[in-house]
Amino acid sequence: MKKIFLTGITGLVGSAFVVALLRERKDYEIICLARKSPVKSAEQRTEEIIRDECAFDGCPEVADEILRSVKVIEGDVTTIVPEKLAEHPLLAGTDIIFHCAADVNLGKDPTGKTYRINFNGTENMVKLAQLLKVKEFHYVGTAYIAGRLIGTAYENKPVDNGFNNPYEESKFKAEMLVRASGIPFTVYRPAIITGRRSDGRIRKPLAFYRVLEFLGKVKSHRCSKLGLNPTDWINMHINFATVPSEHVYFVPIDYVQEAITALFQQPVSNQAYHVTGDSPISTREIEDTICGILRLDGVTVDPNEKAPDMDNKLMGRFLGDLYPYFSSDIIFDQSNVRKVLGDGILDWEYGSKGLEILIRSFYKDYFPNVEWLQTLANTPIERQPNRHP
Repeated sequence: MKKIFLTGITGLVGSAFVVALLRERKDYEIICLARKSPVKSAEQRTEEIIRDECAFDGCPEVADEILRSVKVIEGDVTTIVPEKLAEHPLLAGTDIIFHCAADVNLGKDPTGKTYRINFNGTENMVKLAQLLKVKEFHYVGTAYIAGRLIGTAYENKPVDNGFNNPYEESKFKAEMLVRASGIPFTVYRPAIITGRRSDGRIRKPLAFYRVLEFLGKVKSHRCSKLGLNPTDWINMHINFATVPSEHVYFVPIDYVQEAITALFQQPVSNQAYHVTGDSPISTREIEDTICGILRLDGVTVDPNEKAPDMDNKLMGRFLGDLYPYFSSDIIFDQSNVRKVLGDGILDWEYGSKGLEILIRSFYKDYFPNVEWLQTLANTPIERQPNRHP
C-alpha cells in the first residue's frame, strides 16, 4: 500500500484526482490536509466534497469505499510547521506528496494572501517532503506561469517573462521551489478549467464563468430598467477592453482529471506537463457564442475603448483581471503529454459547439429560478450577434 499526503482535496482538481485514482487503484491510501470551516470540521468538509465529486462523476455508490481510503489531518498549508507535522503518526511511511492547494485569485493581492498560499504553502510542503524523505513530489501549477510570453511555452523550460498578476508570479516561484527541492517531481499545468466534454457541466465554476454571470446580470438589469423583454435581442453597447486572441485555452475538467490521473501513474522523471489540451479557441468564438445564446448585440472586444460608460467601467472592475487570458498569445507545447500518453488523449476539441454546451449548462445549473435565462438556455441560436454598438 502506497501512502500519499495530499493538499487541496476540497478544490476542483484535488477532489477529481482523488476520486479518479481511488476508483482505478486499490493500492493507495490518501492522507489529506484540509481546513475546517466555521460550521464544518475538516473531516466533514472532505467527506462532503468526495460525495459531491462521486455524484458528479456518476459513481455515488463508490463514495463509501473511497472515503475508507482517505484520512484527514486538519490544517492549512500556510500555517503548518513542517517539523511538527512530519511527526504526525498518520504520515509515517509517506511515499508521495501531491500538492494541489492554491489560491486562484487573479486580481491584486493587497494583503499578500495569494502569495502566502501559493509560495509559502509550497515552501512548507517542500520542507515537509524533505523531512519525510518522500520518493516523489507531484505539484499542480498553472500553464499561465508563462505570464506575458508571446509564442510557444515549452513544458520543461519555464521562463520568467513577466507576469500579469501575483497569482502567476507566485505559482512560477512555487514551481521553482519544487524543481530545486532535490526530490523527483512531476508538474501538472492546467489552463482555464471549464465544464466536461459530454454535457458541459462543472461542479465548481470559476474564472470564465464570471463573464457569463456578469453579462446575464447586466442584461437583466438593463431590461428591467427599460421595460424590455430579456428574451429579446438587446443592443448592449458594451466593450471588453482587451486585444482579441486566437489562443484561449479552455480545458474540460474531465480531461484534467483523466490526464493528471494517467500521468501520476507514470514513472516520475522531473517532467512538466501542459494539461491544456491542444485545441485553443478564439476570443471571437467565445464572444459570438455567449452573445448568440443571451441574444446580445453591440458587444465588442476592443482595447481602444473611448470614454467607457458605467456598465463598461463596472465590467472593467469586475472582469478586468480576466482580460489577459482572453488576449494571451501563448501556444502551449504538448510534447511531453504526447510522448507519455499518446496523441489519442488530445483528440478532442471544444469549438463553438462545445462552448455552447458548457454555457447553456452553466445557466441551467446555476440560475434555475431565472425564467428568461432558462428560456434562452433551451432555445437554439437563431442568428449571429451584431457586434456594432
